[in-house]
Amino acid sequence: MLIQFSVENFLSIKDNVVLSLLASKDNEHPEHLIVDGNKKHLKSAVIYGANASGKSNVIKAIALLQQIANGSFPQSKVEPFKLADTEEKNSKVEIEFKTKGKCFAYGMEFTIGGIKEEWLFEINSRTDKEVFTRKVTDDGNEFTFGKVDGNEETSMLLKFIAHSTPSDSSFLSEYVRRNGKGLETIHMAKNWFADGLKIIFPSTRLQGISFLTENNDELQETTRSLLAYFNTGISDVRLYKIKKEDVNLSSDLLDNILSKAKNGKAYSMAATVGGEMLLFEVNANGGYEIYKQKAVHRNLTSGTEVVFDLSEESDGSIRLLDFIPMLIDLKQNEVDYLIDEIDRSMHPMLSQKILECYFSGLEPGRDTQLIFSTHECNLLNLDLIRADEVWFVEKGKDGASHLTSLAEF
Repeated sequence: MLIQFSVENFLSIKDNVVLSLLASKDNEHPEHLIVDGNKKHLKSAVIYGANASGKSNVIKAIALLQQIANGSFPQSKVEPFKLADTEEKNSKVEIEFKTKGKCFAYGMEFTIGGIKEEWLFEINSRTDKEVFTRKVTDDGNEFTFGKVDGNEETSMLLKFIAHSTPSDSSFLSEYVRRNGKGLETIHMAKNWFADGLKIIFPSTRLQGISFLTENNDELQETTRSLLAYFNTGISDVRLYKIKKEDVNLSSDLLDNILSKAKNGKAYSMAATVGGEMLLFEVNANGGYEIYKQKAVHRNLTSGTEVVFDLSEESDGSIRLLDFIPMLIDLKQNEVDYLIDEIDRSMHPMLSQKILECYFSGLEPGRDTQLIFSTHECNLLNLDLIRADEVWFVEKGKDGASHLTSLAEF
């Protein structure tokens, strides 16, 4: 569960801006609340703004922190605010979240050259308990740790990992990758970034819905019911066996796929070829079958099935297929989804039905969240969402983006 996020000196964001999921005293839509003792947090947030206001940059900042936490440092995505003399200043991001019953604050300061500071604290209503704090100097890493569980050997391994962590890698990822011990809460935090936080950008393609449901009758039925609910004309999405000659598959790509076979074990592998989603089923002897995902419609007169390639479907229908696995995941697991431009390629009513579907499946005991950016004003419907779930993004005269909660008005 995302509690709060802050960012400064990144893309169009100059000064520190904060996105908080802490609920106000608003009594509307109580089913949208996550009750945690005497605190209440929100199960959704809407980041609203005009084109070029900077709303996507808030989600990009969260995505960058996730990438670095998971072990990569994409220099091309590290870009400070350029409309002021701040290029020498570090960019800073911090996120507060809850996972497995514990709350954490994880953040860092960085430049294009690497991480300058990194920290992880376990937080509660009374105290903040340090897990680790890292500062990167010309002489290397300087660390302080909270309580370390284990013997002297554990402490020596921890110090070795700490001092050998490069500036373009997070200690969070290095600790897990090198099987560190003594600070087990790091595993909890790292797992949330790896599995609990999921981000969908307009270019993200998750069309492998039929791969997920192929051997799961319950998921197949759920998918069919959602397709019917959204009324796109698609009644099902299935895999159909195709010949190698029917797809523009290079020999290098095929060799790469078949090379994944190890020790004579059968396996499956999904790949996007020419914009289409394919599934390769490789048997223990190295033989293979290729399957293509297609959409099934029904002839209204005869009731017979008519199969379409996904390339024949509208952009809105294909975008919807990206969201159906998300809706199923939100209904079954404790996960946090962030969507940049939920309305991209879709009719406003279809975007609204996605939100209605999410809100209708909320359960009090499940800490799920759906956070998205949009410029579609029809989604700002207080019959559907709470006022404290809406955050406006606008640019000031200095070209910097600012966040303001609707609950403040």
